[in-house]
Amino acid sequence: MSVPVVVVGAGVIGLTAALKLKQSNNLLDVTVVATFLFGDNDISYTSPYAGANWQSFASPNEKFLQEIDIEAYREFGNLADDPRSGIWRKKKHTLESAELLPGTVCGREFDGFVISVPAYLPYLVQRCLESGVIIKRVLKITNIEHARNVHNSGKKAQFVINCAGMFASKFAGVDDSSKNYVVRGQVLVVRNTISKIQIVCGFEHPDEELYVFPRKEGGAIIGGSFYKNNHDPVEDKALTQRILDRATTYLPELIDEKMHGNRSYIDVVKVNVGLRPFREDGPRIEKDPKKKWLIHGYGAGGGGYQGSYGFAKKIVELVNENISTPRL
Repeated sequence: MSVPVVVVGAGVIGLTAALKLKQSNNLLDVTVVATFLFGDNDISYTSPYAGANWQSFASPNEKFLQEIDIEAYREFGNLADDPRSGIWRKKKHTLESAELLPGTVCGREFDGFVISVPAYLPYLVQRCLESGVIIKRVLKITNIEHARNVHNSGKKAQFVINCAGMFASKFAGVDDSSKNYVVRGQVLVVRNTISKIQIVCGFEHPDEELYVFPRKEGGAIIGGSFYKNNHDPVEDKALTQRILDRATTYLPELIDEKMHGNRSYIDVVKVNVGLRPFREDGPRIEKDPKKKWLIHGYGAGGGGYQGSYGFAKKIVELVNENISTPRL
């Protein structure tokens, strides 16, 4: 007998959780429901606007976050060999003095990953569909109880997985809204490319840094900013100019016409503005203490892609350990 499961949210965490749930147990009949799906443009739908890369934010003492992030590191290592995935990999080594940025004294490259979102998200959607996951658009859900009634089969869901990002704590029936906030990010999608991921910190604006992620198909993402509780969907043109100035100053390779066919200026395709869904106590991945059919998976902040497979692993464990006798 199949077990109806509804995943709320079609961002990278919701889709990854749905895929891994379906792969983990053939009994699970998984439906993803969301107001926004891949291809939609809305600042509150975060995943399409991400950079995105793997770079764990976990400190040496943050064991839980380390567990979350390491899963994607392993998974991306495998997926990088699939040309359809849009995942780019670079091996590590200690930089020679000639390779250092101006004003730096040491540096290391590591085996990191950049995820080309326009390739990876549809790739993830396709993997879900091929695995038997149903993805459907629904009207905005206001009460988490209502999510039990939107399974594609028409049956009442035995499990609801709350992966709705910045909306996850706003549902009636989810008592966590005071801990959640957004952090506004702004990045440039450019045609110029560069040979490696580079990050430079320590600028006069404490909520800004310079980072460049080359994409597998060419071009790069240049950022960025981290403005807490700023919901403005409009490009900050002064910030765009600061990003451009820093990029040309610290990363001259971007405008070196002898490398990669770059132009002598940064050729901007578009400016992306997105809201990262942060949570004060870090990610919430747990069974709801009051609703035994509800499992939460949100609060990834700026680490949605790098945490996606770790979120999914823990969600799968929570569902499967309760499958035989789900408490409704």
